Amino acid sequence: MSPSMNTGLDRPTATGDPVVRAVLAVTAVVTVIGILALLGAADHVTVRIDNQAGLAVQVDALDASGDRVGLGEAEPTTLTTFSQVPDVGSQWTLVAAYGGREVHRASLGRADLAAGNWTVTIPADATSALERAGFQ
Repeated sequence: MSPSMNTGLDRPTATGDPVVRAVLAVTAVVTVIGILALLGAADHVTVRIDNQAGLAVQVDALDASGDRVGLGEAEPTTLTTFSQVPDVGSQWTLVAAYGGREVHRASLGRADLAAGNWTVTIPADATSALERAGFQ
């Protein structure tokens, strides 16, 4: 092979260069710091669900445009606390469902939620029809 045909395969890769490695490391660190800053900047709240019903329910929060954030399952006859819930805005709709079937819906403004210590009550009769049908 002539010297002019050298494809550079005998040279170390560019990532072996200490300057390139340093630039890649700094870029990675800056990226991680930026992501952590964005995550920390997001507003989060703690929501309490006072599920007075006899069945565990899945609770979701909807923002004004209908985008859904799953909070989790609220056990029956228990106050369940959900931490680090993204703040969905000035208008909240909390939906409780059992087996995919909506059993309770409450629409509240952020100010009303805050005034109530971010606690929403699911009434005892929310799942009574399902309980009478034999669901447990």
